[in-house]
Amino acid sequence: MNKMAHKVAEAAQGLSELDPITAEVVRCAFDNIADEMAIVLLRTSGSPVLTEAKDFSAVLFDTTGRQVGTAGYVLAHLASSRIAIQEIIKLRMPDDLEPGDIFICNDPYTVGALHQGDVGIVMPIHDGKILIGWTFTNAHLIDVGGASISGIAPEAHDCFEEAIRFPGVRVGTAGVLDREWIRFIGANVRVPVSFINDVRSLIAACHAGAERMRGLVGEYGADTLDRYIEYNIGLTEKAFRERISQLPDGVAHTYDWVEYDGRGTADLHAVACEMTVEQDRLRFSFTGVEQVKAFINATPGAVAGMGVMTPVVCMLAYDIPFNEGIWNCIEIDTGKPGTVVNPRVPAPVTNAHMETGARLCRMVGESLALACSHSGSEMLRSRAAGQAPSSGPGAAWFGVKNDDELTIFFPLDNLVAIGGGAQTTGDGQDLYGYQATLAVSFPDVEVHELLDPFFILWRRFAINSGGAGRHRGGMAMDQGYTLWKADNFSGSCFMAAVELPARGFAGGFPGGAGRSAVIRGSDVLSRLESGRVVASPERLTGELEILPAKVSNVPLRQGDVYWATSSGGGGLGDPFHRPPDRVNEDLHDARITRAAAEELYGAVIIEDDGALNVDVEATWANRDHIRQAFVPTKRHKLRDVAHNSGGNGVMGDAGRWTCGHCNAELGRGSAWKSDIEPRRRLLAELFDKTQTQIRGRKHQPVHLAERYCPACATCLSIDIEVEDVARTPPGFTFAATTHNIAQ
Repeated sequence: MNKMAHKVAEAAQGLSELDPITAEVVRCAFDNIADEMAIVLLRTSGSPVLTEAKDFSAVLFDTTGRQVGTAGYVLAHLASSRIAIQEIIKLRMPDDLEPGDIFICNDPYTVGALHQGDVGIVMPIHDGKILIGWTFTNAHLIDVGGASISGIAPEAHDCFEEAIRFPGVRVGTAGVLDREWIRFIGANVRVPVSFINDVRSLIAACHAGAERMRGLVGEYGADTLDRYIEYNIGLTEKAFRERISQLPDGVAHTYDWVEYDGRGTADLHAVACEMTVEQDRLRFSFTGVEQVKAFINATPGAVAGMGVMTPVVCMLAYDIPFNEGIWNCIEIDTGKPGTVVNPRVPAPVTNAHMETGARLCRMVGESLALACSHSGSEMLRSRAAGQAPSSGPGAAWFGVKNDDELTIFFPLDNLVAIGGGAQTTGDGQDLYGYQATLAVSFPDVEVHELLDPFFILWRRFAINSGGAGRHRGGMAMDQGYTLWKADNFSGSCFMAAVELPARGFAGGFPGGAGRSAVIRGSDVLSRLESGRVVASPERLTGELEILPAKVSNVPLRQGDVYWATSSGGGGLGDPFHRPPDRVNEDLHDARITRAAAEELYGAVIIEDDGALNVDVEATWANRDHIRQAFVPTKRHKLRDVAHNSGGNGVMGDAGRWTCGHCNAELGRGSAWKSDIEPRRRLLAELFDKTQTQIRGRKHQPVHLAERYCPACATCLSIDIEVEDVARTPPGFTFAATTHNIAQ
């Protein structure tokens, strides 16, 4: 037992006289307090981003700033709330704090906000004059001033150009907002009534949490509650350490690139991740290129919340009660200051969470999948998955409606409606959402049209968006809308992944990427007025303008149609192992096209009275024929080994690697991929052929590097490479020399 685990055991022994049932009652009480804070937010805010999309969080802390209760709407706020509370404690304790003080936080550099659009309120909880805890509420507010409509500034060159930053500023006392501050902020945001009302809702939620916390102290006593807090944190830490210890000691490593095209060129900014498993601890080390004058740089809250805690909770600690005990098992290293993963002022950061933060999330997810797939625990091996894309097209629009009302609308629809990564148990979840915002939703069509000046024309699955695999990635949404009761708006559009989509795992293909476009000067209004159907873009006339991934000042005029396609999840396992009847179902359900069925799944399609169907026997024969052509040593039929598909593609034993499907030897040493020459294909060419969304690169195009078992020709891995950039393929290096576990 290491020193940290021994310390935890000693603490648990010292608290052994506490009642475990009461401990669970107290733990649930803290979460219930956070839930009630969330309900207050929902019932007092008038902003659809809160009431419908639920892009907010509520968190409860003890006196020392440890998390004890959460309302889980946005996982990434677990980090931003913690950083904010710790900064306020450092600045204000013990002499600059009074009951009812109100502190506002949205500065990513000092108080951990994911970006400036996420505004947090921190308030101390006092029982009389005695501090008994802290409340934190946070929400995406529709505007925070500056160049960032709805908190996003795609073309800003520094953080001073982006938005107002609040570094834990006191804006109220005795529980009431300062009137002078209200006047100041009202003159500096586009929609002051909405902003101030939402801030008051955040404060009301903190008041509700404080009242319930005082009631809990009255029932149990502050000292007793503190002991149960310590006890519950110890239980969570113990459970998570035991979970981590089921992973093999070693290092998972992977890489990615952050896309940015807001300056007229499609630039890629390299990032990398190493995850070290050492007994019962996880250490994440991130590196990246020098910080850039673009809104992609990831500050501490985005790194810790979006990049680390989100995939850790989803993949590894999903069933462990969350509190400070989870943080106690994790170390995060972002290296030297001045990079995209550890920027310094004045680097712009308004999309820190959805750009570099999301790339870190994908890398950590892949690292966890690599480690889990090597675990001796069947449960942990089942947690391997294709990447969740955490990328969708966002658009924030600003203008005047026909009734002269100044309006910002920020529909989260396509940001939320993205596909999930394929699982070992089945296909990825459709419309899964950002992994960090799994409780965030998007409004019904009718709610949108009641509140916002636009008319939704269609919502449908983006065909072929789910990455091909034994288990297919989750499907994403394709949506179009037009202005309604408004003539001329201007907006900012942003999307993290149009060229480098979410990767698959264990031989699964990447999911489809996303896209934003405007159909200019369409006939949509005349069609609607005449009662004709407008259920797809193919029915419209007009000129298609495909937008850059990051762009500001996009005009949207009456008759224009904004058309957004979201990203799909990565696949899992070789798609040539997918049962042909499942391919047939996807074809009939319009989840895949005929071209994708034939090219990605090796299906043989027959036409019967105009209907397309997959010929099962011919498909298996065709798959063997295709693979035999570029794996001439193939000696097993794919049908005979397909039942072994999933996340366990490669087995390791004392430095000897074998195929998990047919047991053929793949190589010896620490990395099996170095012994197998990959088959390389241009990603854009393949996706164009299969009618899957992607934007090709003229300079440094993107390749797929596919590695196949030499004996059964099963696809064991598909990596993404950028031409002329040498990178070590993603993998897991064992600390021990002897192991017998599966990848």
